[in-house]
Amino acid sequence: MPRVHSARNRDEFKVILDTLERNRGLKARWLAELTALWALRISDLLAITTSQIDESFNTGEFTIIETKTKKTKVITLSHHAIKLLGIMRETFPNDVYLFESRYGGKRKPLSRKTAWLWMCEVEPDVIKWRRSCGRLGGVNLGTHSLRKSGSRLRQQAGVTMEEIQQLLNHSKPETTINYLDNNEQDLVDTFIAGDKALFG
Repeated sequence: MPRVHSARNRDEFKVILDTLERNRGLKARWLAELTALWALRISDLLAITTSQIDESFNTGEFTIIETKTKKTKVITLSHHAIKLLGIMRETFPNDVYLFESRYGGKRKPLSRKTAWLWMCEVEPDVIKWRRSCGRLGGVNLGTHSLRKSGSRLRQQAGVTMEEIQQLLNHSKPETTINYLDNNEQDLVDTFIAGDKALFG
């Protein structure tokens, strides 16, 4: 399975958010914003219930157990999260899950596959935007791109590697370094340099 990429910078992240909203509506944008903000795997985000969120408004945080690692993760509500969650609860006051599916009549969260397909639809817009900025190469997006983007943009904003490692619940710093690395994308620049070196 090919490695998914993160947004290279905040402007590119905005392209992802705007395209999700245009293609699939506000719920898709909100999903992307919270996945990146909370640095969660998509399965953990989709399992969050509205009762957890409602309780967190009083405490300022809530706790989940990560599905993959079985580790505890405390999520603090930032100003943006509080504002966004308030809008979401007003819009969908009767939902059981934070991101509830509207299909099948049964109360269940949105599927991981649906979220993944939404992200795949964004790829052409990101490539088009990159080309408009003079960047070449492709991009491979998936739901994990959002967790990676949230981490990469924090790093660009000056958050330390150790803090990002804790945020991601990684046991080893090497995992975090590898996680934030975008070698495949950065390698594209060497092809552009080859144009200049070989043909002027």
